[in-house]
Amino acid sequence: MAFKLKSPYEKQTTPIYMVDDENDVLGRANNNGTITINNRIDDPKQLEEVIDHEEVHVNQFKRFEKSNGKKGLNYSDTSIEWEGKSYPRKNGKIKYKGKWIMEGSKSFPWEQEAYKKEKK
Repeated sequence: MAFKLKSPYEKQTTPIYMVDDENDVLGRANNNGTITINNRIDDPKQLEEVIDHEEVHVNQFKRFEKSNGKKGLNYSDTSIEWEGKSYPRKNGKIKYKGKWIMEGSKSFPWEQEAYKKEKK
């Protein structure tokens, strides 16, 4: 008789690093597939929410790679690429719909997708 064993542990494939970061930065998804989390977070629920949020961005980076830049998210020091469009980036802001907006704003579609995941 055949049967399947399911691991009691959730498989996490994204490398996550706890780092000393700016107080207002909870986490960062890096386009190399890693996540950094502010080591000042001591609430397990908040830590889980930040990881869930940043994992969405990691998946957006993967979609970008798989679609040759037509879907998903990517970034450089000078621009953000989202769903095939480029947006200038400088001094912690992104020019979106004609306005310079702080990075991480909920008004960006890539952030809206990530914030939705947090609430689940």
